[in-house]
Amino acid sequence: MPKEKELDYDGIVIHFGELWLKGRNRHEFIELLVRNIKRALGAADSEKLEKLRDRLVINAHSEEEVRRCLESLKHVFGISWYAPFRISSNDINDMIRVSKYFFHDGESVRIEPHRAYKEVSFTSSDIVSSFIKLVDELGFIPDKKSEKTLHIEVLKDFSIMHKERFQGLGGLPVGASGKAIVLLSGGIDSPVAAYYAMKRGLEPVYLHFYAYPSISELKGTKMPKLINVLLPYSEGAKIYYVPVHLFQIAALQENQKYEVVLFKKFIYETAQLVAEKEGSKVIVTGESLGQVSSQTAENLTASSMGIKCLFFRPLIGFDKQEIISASRRLGLYDLSIIPYKDACSLRSRNPVTRIGYAALDAIYERNGMRSLASESLEKATVENSVPETR
Repeated sequence: MPKEKELDYDGIVIHFGELWLKGRNRHEFIELLVRNIKRALGAADSEKLEKLRDRLVINAHSEEEVRRCLESLKHVFGISWYAPFRISSNDINDMIRVSKYFFHDGESVRIEPHRAYKEVSFTSSDIVSSFIKLVDELGFIPDKKSEKTLHIEVLKDFSIMHKERFQGLGGLPVGASGKAIVLLSGGIDSPVAAYYAMKRGLEPVYLHFYAYPSISELKGTKMPKLINVLLPYSEGAKIYYVPVHLFQIAALQENQKYEVVLFKKFIYETAQLVAEKEGSKVIVTGESLGQVSSQTAENLTASSMGIKCLFFRPLIGFDKQEIISASRRLGLYDLSIIPYKDACSLRSRNPVTRIGYAALDAIYERNGMRSLASESLEKATVENSVPETR
């Protein structure tokens, strides 16, 4: 095979999909996307970003610049696709000249024109026909069945040409839907739920309950590494580490079969307090309906009664294999299965699977658990974390 060409570019074009469905406030979503891209690019590259009418462009030229920027864009929600490009004038002969830059002699290439600006004097068919007629000058061979593609986007003042599109994450820019308190355990499910929450524009504030004797011992576990995999998607996050020992002491007074659902009520109440502090109206969990005893419809209803926040459960209809597959794809799985002293791993072997709200609330009250959320939160360690240098 011929050696890949060393390419210099005129920039990277960025297209956003779902944001075009927005109405008069579309510009607010686009401005938020611009902010998030700049944060992802960092100080070295953020000034290279500019906004055209219906797309964004990063003015990156060398292969090193382009690779660095492409890596940053992998973590930004709200992008449909992006591609390194070169510019030609709106002249078909100039398009043919620039096209030679992308391909080797003898390669089969599909020509894919798109006239975003319709007032030019030629059609998309004219572009394709001209390439076919001048095949002897091209070096490569126009072939509509080829998997390799030359994309030509005709704009008002120039055309953008690129050969490789990268799929963006889609969704909404992080922050477009406000803040969310994300309940993050040491297991497989909740980090995946955090990812899907961010995809719908929620800015995460992570809330983790730990059973270790000290925060320093917690920091020696997988949790900081797991969180660091998620941080690039939001370019950092606030994290609340809450000790669970006050709940554990109170729970010793009660029948073990209620421990799991009591703990669920405790973490929900703590999450609501954090939401009030952070100005959030959403709690995100990794719950999947019926997966464990605390996630039956009855127990979820009972433990969430009285909570004013909206519950967002992205995985509610997923089965375990679907969650594992997503975890692997996101690079979370290998960390998630590392042994960990999980606060959610309680002592009950025969937990109750159906309990009403009134019964659960009465048990919670008689064991003096009403103040546990605020008392535990007072002992929390709170950090503002940013992703490690990529």
